[in-house]
Amino acid sequence: MTLKDIAELAQTSVSTVSRSLNDSDLISPATKERIKAIAREQGFQFNAIARGLATNSVGTIGVILPEHFDRFDVLMYHAALHSDLRKSLEQADLDIIVAFKDNRFSGLNNIERLVNRRKVDGLIIVRSSLDRETEDFLRHRGIPFVLTHYPPDDRRIIAGTEAHSAHSSEAHSLNTFAVDAVWSDNREGGRLVAAYLKEKGISSVALLTGGEDQESLHRLEGFQAELTPEIIIPCSWGIEAATEAIIHHQSRIPRGGAIFAFNDLMAFGALQGLSSLHLRVPDDVLLVGYDDTPLAAATIPGITSVHQAHEEIAHIACNVLLEQIRVGNTGTQDSYIPQTVALPPYLVERSSTKRNI
Repeated sequence: MTLKDIAELAQTSVSTVSRSLNDSDLISPATKERIKAIAREQGFQFNAIARGLATNSVGTIGVILPEHFDRFDVLMYHAALHSDLRKSLEQADLDIIVAFKDNRFSGLNNIERLVNRRKVDGLIIVRSSLDRETEDFLRHRGIPFVLTHYPPDDRRIIAGTEAHSAHSSEAHSLNTFAVDAVWSDNREGGRLVAAYLKEKGISSVALLTGGEDQESLHRLEGFQAELTPEIIIPCSWGIEAATEAIIHHQSRIPRGGAIFAFNDLMAFGALQGLSSLHLRVPDDVLLVGYDDTPLAAATIPGITSVHQAHEEIAHIACNVLLEQIRVGNTGTQDSYIPQTVALPPYLVERSSTKRNI
């Protein structure tokens, strides 16, 4: 019994099931109780799969962090995700090993080292990509793994993905394997911001994008599906770069319009840049960020931001991985269908978009 099975019985989404079982305030009490009742009737327990691990298992899951985890913009969000992964694995009575893919000094592949030394039963990979050599190694050794947070390449997403974007029914390429993956729907996040600004009567918007990585491109695609930006400013993800970008493009900042920064650090940098230009938020320009990190709530004014459901991403990713392990232990791999779940984000409104009329 998986989260997806419960979702089918409840005729709802996996994200709604996860939120209900985690007592999220986003779900009504009636819906939460209905889903919990179904889970109880079906005997669903999160750590039931863990108890079914093979006797030769080590009871440890490896979490592979992104290479730039120690960079401030990456750490701001991923620290919360890592904490939630640890919580979910500990609830399943499993230990956790945290590593980067490659040893920074020797250059050796840490994933292969962990597997060869029989340190882990499975891997949760928090990376934007996994090279084919490492993936083939894991498949050959029969090591379960789940990609999480970062969206997989569109070709790797199987038909029927639970997502709310226009790409949710896209079939995967026959030249690639589908993979288990759980991430936040960045296209939907970008679309949410555009729709929100349109509702406020804002049509002139400057975008501070994060470059050519897939997260940034998906947020851009989602926004453009709803609203055409006035200017797109490519920028690195940090505070200083965003401040400089605002100052450099000051003549094109839409007075009376809005700026959408593709993460909260860039939004904070934009706030500093606007202040140096004597432009006030929200009186002169509205400002929206992304990730809903603690920084968004700590600034003056507080920054409206897109919240990614990191607790649900962690919970579902762990459940999917443990299901993979159970299937492997029972010898039913041939019937296993990879699960790809794109969780919808939501907008948290703060003072940076509340203009006095």
